[in-house]
Amino acid sequence: MTQFELKVPRELRRGGKAKDEQASVESGLQLIQLMCRHFGIPDLGESSVLDMGCGCKLVQALLHNNLPIGRYVGIDVFPALIAFLQSHVPDTRFSFHVQNTHNEMYNPQGEPLSAATRLPIEENSFDIICLFSVFTHLAPHDYVAMLQMLRRYVKPEGKIIFSLFVNETTKGGLGYIDDIDKLWRARPEKLDPFKEVFKQGLENAGPPDFLDYDRSQPLKWAIYSRENALRLVNGTGWEVESLNDPEEAIQHYMVCKPV
Repeated sequence: MTQFELKVPRELRRGGKAKDEQASVESGLQLIQLMCRHFGIPDLGESSVLDMGCGCKLVQALLHNNLPIGRYVGIDVFPALIAFLQSHVPDTRFSFHVQNTHNEMYNPQGEPLSAATRLPIEENSFDIICLFSVFTHLAPHDYVAMLQMLRRYVKPEGKIIFSLFVNETTKGGLGYIDDIDKLWRARPEKLDPFKEVFKQGLENAGPPDFLDYDRSQPLKWAIYSRENALRLVNGTGWEVESLNDPEEAIQHYMVCKPV
């Protein structure tokens, strides 16, 4: 692969680091390094990767740093971004597709997601399926449907890795919930009745199974109890290998293998 600086217009970048392209690309590099470390591989040179809800930071990180990649397929609900990537990434190992599935935050007019949803790619063909900042915006029924739908696209020895918000504080203090807990302890007047329920869950070790944290911005923060996050995997065709604490570039993240 030839090193290639892909500059993405601001209006096509989403997420917490959308205003800072360099920081966004750096977070993409950290996620690639995390996957390689977790899967025990030196790089992605022998891997076929499906990046669901791809955005642009992983492809930018791969190109900007001249990183090896076997095959990369990016799928997103954002047609303008996908059109841009299709026309500006010349490397044939990369391909991009629009998927018009419903998401209350990013694509409210899309088609409902279900286990029967089909992607425009071949089945049983990916070593790694990754979803970063996707399950963080999924309601429980879509959490299950996404896992069921993606099961058909992984190779028998492949893995899925996805980030999510888990309703617990952590020793490292790097999670979104850690930030909320610090805010409430410093400024309890910021609580409203809905958030009081959330706080009681943190303090009493009995968080609700699911919370859509800010009802004025549906599914901007989709937060699960640890028990429910694990339970919802049952029956989807996946088996949980690990549910990991947040790191610098990622919230809690789960790794599963097909069964």
